[in-house]
Order: sequence, then C-alpha cells, then structure tokens
Amino acid sequence: MTRKDFIKKAGLGLISGPFALKGGSYFQTRSLLKATPPPFNCVLAPTQTGGPFYLDPQYDRKNITEEQPGLPLKLKVKVLGVSNCEPVPNALVNIWHCDARGVYSEFGRVAGNPDDASDASWLRGYQTTDVNGICEFETIFPGWYPGRATHIHFDVHLGFEAGGEVDGTHDASSTFYSQMYLPNSIKTKVYADHDAYADKGDNPTGTNNDSLFQNAGAPEALMLTFDETEYPESLSAEFTIGLDMAGTPTKTKNLEGRNHFRLNQNLPNPFSETTSISFAMLSAGTVTLSVFNMSGELAAQLMRRQLPTGDYTVEFNRAAPDFFLPSGTYLFDMMVDNPEGRFRQSRKLIIV
Repeated sequence: MTRKDFIKKAGLGLISGPFALKGGSYFQTRSLLKATPPPFNCVLAPTQTGGPFYLDPQYDRKNITEEQPGLPLKLKVKVLGVSNCEPVPNALVNIWHCDARGVYSEFGRVAGNPDDASDASWLRGYQTTDVNGICEFETIFPGWYPGRATHIHFDVHLGFEAGGEVDGTHDASSTFYSQMYLPNSIKTKVYADHDAYADKGDNPTGTNNDSLFQNAGAPEALMLTFDETEYPESLSAEFTIGLDMAGTPTKTKNLEGRNHFRLNQNLPNPFSETTSISFAMLSAGTVTLSVFNMSGELAAQLMRRQLPTGDYTVEFNRAAPDFFLPSGTYLFDMMVDNPEGRFRQSRKLIIV
C-alpha cells in the first residue's frame, strides 16, 4: 500500500459521536503506580481524572498567574515515595486550574467555560522537584464552576531530566493524574472577602457534596493544607503527593515519545470546513488518530492502522454524509503502539 493510500478524508470511515471511551473518558487515564499500604505518615494519593481542560505540559514557570486577578496563593508541592517516605527528585509536576470567574485558559466557550479564553495561557505551568522532592508555584486562589468543589488539577511525570524538553507526548504507565482540593471553610472565606470572586459568591459545591472527591479511595490525601498567617493579603498551601515507585521506569515514556513520532498542529486552526493534520512516524507502529470533545467523549476516529516510517497528512472534514461536528473546541489525539510501549500526544483543534 502506498503512502498516498493513507491520505484520507475524515468523512470516509469516521465514527460519529459522541461515544464514551471504554473504561472511562480519555482524560481518566489510570496510572500503573500501585496502591500499597503506606508506612509512616506517607499516604498514597488517589488517581483522579485530568478533566476536560487538560493540556500536555507546556509552560516551565514558577509564577503562572499572568496578572490574573485573585488572592495570591503560594503553593508548595512535595513528591514522596510511599514505600520509604523518601523524596522523589526530578519529577515534573504540572498544574492547571480555572481563574476567579471559573474559566480555563486556552479553551473557547464550552461547557463549564462561559468565556472564550482560546488565546490565553494563564494558570498553567510545570516545575521539577529538587533533591528534596519539592517544587513551588505562585498562582491565585482558584474560582469555581457549577457541580465541582474548588480544586486544582495536577499530573506528575517521573524521571524528568533537568534541562530536558517536554514535547507533550505522554504514556499512561508513567503519568499520575489527580486533583488538589481546597477546604470548604477556606473557600467560603476567600469568596466572601475578595472582590475578584464577588460576582459569583460562594461555591455551593464543597468537598462534602462533590461526588468525585467523595468517591476517592483516600480523599483526605487530596486536601491542601493552608497557612493563613498572611491572610487576607495572601495564602500559602502545601500538598504532598504520595507515589508507589515499584516498577516505575527511571525515564518516563512520555518524554521519549519524540523518538517515535511527531504530531504537528493542524492547519488552518481555527477552521470552518476542512483542516490538515500532519505527522511523522520516526519508527513503525499502530496509529490511532482520534478527535475528542471537551467532555472527553470520542467525536471522530480518523485512523487506526499500522504505519511504516514516513510523513503523513490526514485531511479532516468536519462534515460528511450523516456526520457533522458543531463549532467548538476539540482535542485531536494521536496514539502510537509499538514494541517499546504506548505513546500519546494531543493538540487543540477549533471549529468556527
């Protein structure tokens, strides 16, 4: 079969959606870090969904505010191995959360995001842990949106080498996803005392009635610990991430994905009818190219087949017989399976 045979129109063989992925949405990636009884005071952090506003790590920075209004929050994160309570150095900790209005950057007007923030990048960033397993962030106290307790998303990529590149490719076996929760008493006080949150007032959903928090295996391990010494000018908080290091690779596959394939941004983007998605296979493997909506549901599957090395382009048409994707923000996701493992990368796609 020639390479030309692989250049396909999205209208041919697309799976119309939405369809939920087997075993949960794409964002509910399960870590292979095993749950073992924690000795001492180390507690294994429960895995939780990355949510519909997840993007691969992009911004290496301590201060992620970009002058967003809100109460300043200094966040210290410590990563420990629960088997011995030893710090985990060189772990990449990536965090993201909504602004004071409840809006996530880099996404348009979608469910849970009332304003278009497609061109923004605030309140996202990553840092790597030092020899003591610690990294720090400067951000703001997050706002809220209906149905969820106030929270901060995070994921951890193990074995990151200082000064190395982050290309966004990630592998489920070496990435840990979860969320940090803010105590009800703290969020109620902040939302009442500070103008940036005044329009929405208090969040009616707290940890006491958030089903995702309540169903966590050890929800107490997901609570931030606050220092109110400098309140109301600012707050400080600490969070410990307990990981089971058994069987964890010394260098994660998410950072090796660039050795296997390269996924380019679709062009044009945004687009109204058709766009081109190009990628390069640096080693042979089975490619699954899919489009997901912001609820984590499969909207379209463009390709699933074995490909040799080479450059490829898929022409994606939003409309086809019996198929149409409405305007909005989506993620197109490339997954490659080969003898060395499974590798993934996703990028944002906007239909206008």
